[in-house]
Order: sequence, then structure tokens, then C-alpha cells
Amino acid sequence: MRRWFRAAVLASGVLGTVLVAAGPALAGTDGPARVLAGEGAVTPYDAGVRHIATLAGYLSYGLMALTVCFGILTTTGWARRGVRRATLYGGHMTLALVTLTFGCLHAVAYVFQTGEHFSYLNAVVPLAGGGEPEVALGIVGLELGLAVAASIWLQRRLGYRRWHVLHYLAYLAFALSLAHVIATSREVQALGMLGLAVFALAAACALMALLRVLPATTAVATRIIPQEL
Repeated sequence: MRRWFRAAVLASGVLGTVLVAAGPALAGTDGPARVLAGEGAVTPYDAGVRHIATLAGYLSYGLMALTVCFGILTTTGWARRGVRRATLYGGHMTLALVTLTFGCLHAVAYVFQTGEHFSYLNAVVPLAGGGEPEVALGIVGLELGLAVAASIWLQRRLGYRRWHVLHYLAYLAFALSLAHVIATSREVQALGMLGLAVFALAAACALMALLRVLPATTAVATRIIPQEL
């Protein structure tokens, strides 16, 4: 499992390096033009980069919802009879890694979006340089997710109980990401198919989290005692 996880982290790092290296080339490509509101200047607009950023954002949100669900299933043991715990744990870790990869791609892609001022500082520091609050929600959510993922290496030093409390920040990261999607996506606000999918995933996570914290009978409690990862 450790070798697999290290290989996955290495692959993610290589992918991130390639994307950063290719960013200037993407930004320099000739794309459709747009006219800035209130100005007569025509600014090149790379729709491809915008589409990549948007798609990566939606994928990151959807995968984050699945990561939360797999995490609850792993720690409670609800699916223990049908699926081995090691399989659930592997799925949880894989989904978390891919989620953060798409989240970082979503943020970095906007840095290379032509016609807009969005620097690395804007992508890392919430509200920097006049950043918008709805964008800050996504930045904080992504950074909390990265912090939770990095904390896996500190689990033994912190002790399982303290680490588990820190791991609860994943729920806050998901809530902030949901708020970011709702505030920035017109498709979600219009409650079309995409909007319904976004809210359905949120409802699934909320239901599982609620069932986890509700009191259980003695018979059920003996089967869903949280286990150390």
C-alpha cells in the first residue's frame, strides 16, 4: 500500500510539473477574442484554457464528494460485509489524490487564462489583490483539503484521536467547495442537470455524515466502531 501511494504521489507531482511547464505555451496560444466591457480594446481569450479550468473544477467537486463518502464508509465499517476495508481505504486514498490533482489544475489553469489578471498569488492567498469572496471560498477549501491529505504523514506523531479531529476539516473543505461552486457557477444556480447533480452529491454526503453522528443501537454500534486508518 505504501509503495502504491508513493507511486501515485510521484505521478501526481509529475503531472503538476508538466502542467506548470506547459502553462506559458497555453497562455500564448491564439484563441477567440473578446471586447472588454466599457473599453474598445480587443483582448485574446483562450476558451480552451477556460474549459479546462471549468471541467477540472466540476470534477474536483464531484470526486471530493465521493472521497467524503468513501471516508465515512471506511471508518464506520458499514460496507464491511460486502467490501474489504483495504479496498475501501484504497478507493478513499485514490479519490482524495485525484480530487486534489484536479483542484490544483482548476486553480492553476486560471493563472494562464489570457485577458484576466489572476496571478499565482491570487490562486494561493484568498482575497489577495482584490480577489472575490466566492473565489476565496474555493481557495480555502482546496488548501484545507491539501492540509488534511498532508496530515496523513503526521498521524503517528499526533496520535490517532488528535489526527482524527484534524481530519474532520475535510468536511469543512467540502462545504467551502460546495459554496464556491454554487456562488460561481451559473449552470448550478439555474438548477439544470448540472445543478441537480451538484446538490445530489451534497445531499448524499450530508445524509451519510448525519447517520454517522446519530446515536446507534448497541447492536449497530458494535459493527460501526471507527477504526484507525
